[in-house]
Amino acid sequence: MGEGIAYGDKVVLQPHDDELGMLLDRSAAESCPGNQRLNWKLNALVSANARYCAVKIVGSNACNHALGLPRSQSLLTLYDKLTMTPLAQFDGTAVSARRTGAYASMAVDLLLAHREGLSICLYGAGPIADCVVDDLHAHHARRINRIHVCSRRPSSAQAFAAAAAARTGMDVRSGDDAPGHVDLVITATNAGSPIVPVDRLHPDVVVLHLGGDELPESFIKHVLARGTVVCDDVASVCHRNSQSLPLYFSRQHLRLSDLSGLFKICSLHDRTLRHCAELARPALMTCVGLPVLDLYLAQWLYEQRGTSTCPAHATAAPTAQVSV
Repeated sequence: MGEGIAYGDKVVLQPHDDELGMLLDRSAAESCPGNQRLNWKLNALVSANARYCAVKIVGSNACNHALGLPRSQSLLTLYDKLTMTPLAQFDGTAVSARRTGAYASMAVDLLLAHREGLSICLYGAGPIADCVVDDLHAHHARRINRIHVCSRRPSSAQAFAAAAAARTGMDVRSGDDAPGHVDLVITATNAGSPIVPVDRLHPDVVVLHLGGDELPESFIKHVLARGTVVCDDVASVCHRNSQSLPLYFSRQHLRLSDLSGLFKICSLHDRTLRHCAELARPALMTCVGLPVLDLYLAQWLYEQRGTSTCPAHATAAPTAQVSV
């Protein structure tokens, strides 16, 4: 993205909450008990790189859980860039979860590169949180002392921690005894208002924000004034306007992208990040999920199957159905 080789866009269609009553005979508030966002929408993520294009369609609704369905499901299609011929189609749900989980090791690499014996507090006990743990295990297992898992349902946190510890061999515990001072806080929930206690957001903390509006306003103010703020892509985070950082600005009738220069907010693909010896604390990394990352994952999966030799001038090609 920094070199202009890869680019993408996202379109969101969001029905009005009151339309839910015509389909379920209950309101949005009744469908989403507790501190949750309905998140009822249809997304189209379109992207291109040097050789391929991709389209991912994502449908989501928090009340799906009550219907025995995942909150979101997606379909990812890879195209030849020259002919726009579809080459392969993937169940994008698992691909998207792995893509999002991979931000965890990126945050450690960028913001905790020289820290050992890491303590981590993870908010969330769903599929994304699973992928976060797996990603940290794959890349930084030896540097992690303990992962504490917090969920609005303690039983979910306990079950998640037990399964993650058995799967990875790491020390993963439910968050009941999580210390106030941890190196890294990761949020991966569907919360509609702040859930992270202020005392956990100490002056030296690193926060990876993958969910909704989970961080208190006081922390956003503090990190903007004194710390480091990074987005996977500033324009995309601003456009989505669904997380604590962009919402802090929009609630004041301002735009994150308009003020990013003033507050020195960087995108992950900004060259300036590569030359920083040490970044100020606290640090906040907000990631919304980029269409180009779905594209590169689809490209990798497709080429791993050995089917990338289809000539560029072909006018048609069978679409491979791949379950991931």
